[in-house]
Amino acid sequence: MKVIVIGLGEVGHHIAHTLSAQRHDVTVVDRDPVRVEAAQGDLDAMVVAGNGASPKFLRELGAADADLLCAVTQSDEANVIAALAADQLGTTRTVARVRDDDYFEPGQSSARDVLGIDFVIHPERATADDLAEAILLPGAVHVEHFAEGRVAVAETILTDRSPLVGRPLGDRRRVRPEKVIALLRDGKAVPAEPYHTPKAGDHALIAAAREDIGPVIAHAAGHTAKVRDVVVFGGGRIGLPLAKRLTRHEGIRVTVMESDPERARFAAERLSRTTVLHEEGISKDVLLAQGVDRVGAFVACAGDDRANLLAAMHAKQLGAGLCLAVVSREEFTPLVDALGIDAAFSPRLVTAEAILRAMRGTSVESVYLLTGGAEVLEVVAADGCKAAGRTVSDASSLAITRIAAIVRDGEVVIPDQDDKIRGGDRVIAFNAREGVAEVRQVFEAA
Repeated sequence: MKVIVIGLGEVGHHIAHTLSAQRHDVTVVDRDPVRVEAAQGDLDAMVVAGNGASPKFLRELGAADADLLCAVTQSDEANVIAALAADQLGTTRTVARVRDDDYFEPGQSSARDVLGIDFVIHPERATADDLAEAILLPGAVHVEHFAEGRVAVAETILTDRSPLVGRPLGDRRRVRPEKVIALLRDGKAVPAEPYHTPKAGDHALIAAAREDIGPVIAHAAGHTAKVRDVVVFGGGRIGLPLAKRLTRHEGIRVTVMESDPERARFAAERLSRTTVLHEEGISKDVLLAQGVDRVGAFVACAGDDRANLLAAMHAKQLGAGLCLAVVSREEFTPLVDALGIDAAFSPRLVTAEAILRAMRGTSVESVYLLTGGAEVLEVVAADGCKAAGRTVSDASSLAITRIAAIVRDGEVVIPDQDDKIRGGDRVIAFNAREGVAEVRQVFEAA
């Protein structure tokens, strides 16, 4: 497929790298010649300097024949204009990253019906939703939902209290139907096998029906408690919507710590049932003064990765329960485990998930990217596809994947290896690495 990526920031670079690794024809555009020169030797793609929002420039790049244009610059306006221009020129699909809520509210049809933009991505808002899901499910550090919410895939940290630790996974007791699909250790995701013996400190990725995921994660974690108090470090594009969502739940008390006085005032005017403090919040003394040692969850989501990592590390050392950090830059991701932080959340990966879903074809419904490079897909098995009529074991081998759950006629099935795939099944599958093209080839119609 022919893809044009506008913007060479963290997101644009990640998308270009991922798609070029899948051997797509990728062209990357950025206005900064220095950034372009640096990327030319790093990416297996054509990297050019220019104005990606210019219809004339896009025409010269061949946007009329492009299958996908992704506009992911730092400017919302440039992204919208680039996607609009590409649609007018004839690009098959367009994606624009938009951060300002004043442009498009969730569910609005103006982007598609009026401007012709196929996908509008709000990475910060989506990241705030992901953080809230983790906080609201005791024992989890990540939660993703598939098949219109029927299936949940949750990541939990295994401690000495976990009944999964120290014994083969095949011997574990199941409190509800579930499947341990992967173990994450030292930043790498490994497909789970019955003979694997988890250790304390491992992260387990578990799939179950939505109504079962709570008891399943509580059992796997060994000890859970509902979060009652949350401190949010940073009241910006992520912290503000996160605090809004958490305060909708009775019994949760939220404190927002914001270093910028204007932003702190802005947040205080828009948040109810929330304490907003104008405070740096990085040093241990400051955090201790705000009672961080007693809170159930601490979320560092300021605009600075270094500050987020430092604040979350200090909160964990002081005794805060769940400690989460937003990390935008890929090079900081390995520090999360080293600093003892429970989990990292990346707006970059949220954007990449949406773009990869747009890229993979009509059969792929959802994509969840793990920070270690693995992914979870929701794919619809078409009638007559290669997987139809085959067992789960055979289909997994064909697609180089692991099938975690199936939704059939509205019911969630946690399959055995001998269960057969049927046309129309929604299949949730785990891949240890990104961009496994065989998945789409096996489940789409021949």
